[in-house]
Amino acid sequence: MPRIALILVVLLSSCLVSQRISISGKGDVNLTQVEFSDLAQWENDDHKKAIQAFIHSCNKFAKMPQSRLIGGQIGDIKVGDFRDVCDIADLVKTMSNGQAKNFFENWFRPFLVETRLGRSTGLFTGYYEASLNGSKVKTEKYQYPLYAKPRDLTSEPYFSRAEIEDGALDGKGLELLYVDNKADLFFMHIQGSGRIKMDNGAEIHVAFAAKNNQPFSGISNYLVDHKYLNRNQMNAESVRNWLKANPDKADEAMNINSAYTFFRIADGEYIVGGQGVPLTAERSLAVDSDVIPYGMPLWLETNLKKKDGSTENYSHLFIAQDTGSAIKGTIRGDIFFGYGDKAEELASYTASQGRYFILLPVNVVEKIR
Repeated sequence: MPRIALILVVLLSSCLVSQRISISGKGDVNLTQVEFSDLAQWENDDHKKAIQAFIHSCNKFAKMPQSRLIGGQIGDIKVGDFRDVCDIADLVKTMSNGQAKNFFENWFRPFLVETRLGRSTGLFTGYYEASLNGSKVKTEKYQYPLYAKPRDLTSEPYFSRAEIEDGALDGKGLELLYVDNKADLFFMHIQGSGRIKMDNGAEIHVAFAAKNNQPFSGISNYLVDHKYLNRNQMNAESVRNWLKANPDKADEAMNINSAYTFFRIADGEYIVGGQGVPLTAERSLAVDSDVIPYGMPLWLETNLKKKDGSTENYSHLFIAQDTGSAIKGTIRGDIFFGYGDKAEELASYTASQGRYFILLPVNVVEKIR
């Protein structure tokens, strides 16, 4: 279709007619079609920001074979199935927010994501671009290595966190750099990416490269069972503070989590997610990519918890662009809040039940229904 014709189609304000349907995914996924009017606060969102994040995923798709399956449990969706909507998104990015909203309403269909047993809610947390101090050289101050992906890593379980901390990777030449705080590094492992302020003044972004295929285990129950923290004071900030204040007990606590993340140096000045694209604050969502394919728009409805204990409704359009060792399951997400003190605070306290709706391109709906 000529690009000028695409522009005319995008500017149409009426939605394409469709019949409500349900789709059964491959795994523990059921999709039930809804209307955009069913999405809480849909009318009030900044759809233009969502398109800008979506284009990052489109740019990734453009570099991939069009016949490649994008993965997940939604259906046999190929990279090429996104070609038309990506072409249109590239045109809409300079238009008004209303036209961006029309783009999603005309070219996508919203589906409530549920499990096979009909559960439609799950846990939604937050993360941010952590900042650590680092050096290329191991010193008394910079002792804790970030490791690159081992050459002998397969899909089978690899060395556990405890084994790696005990020297299982020594002598393999995998050290990318060293940082000065083990507790902050532990949280960077969970988040999968971050920013390193080097001792020479430079800044380096590190991104997720691989995992050790060991099960993720949160350490909250361990801290409560040993009476180190109370359940009602449990959040990321309190756990981080405890680990820093108790270095003699921290290793045992952290090793409860056998999962371990390997990193790579990311090009450019942006933090990069699991899809290999720049992340956008409050528009990029980390998901279980074995369930939800990268690049999919997701309408999220949850609550934000704040440091003072208050909560507020939170509904926005996100793009699935990242993953994390703790992000597992059909309905599970981690909101990227960006960089800085405010982002850190939001990420530390956000942990609420919520639900999301996946927006499938119209041509994909017709293909997998």
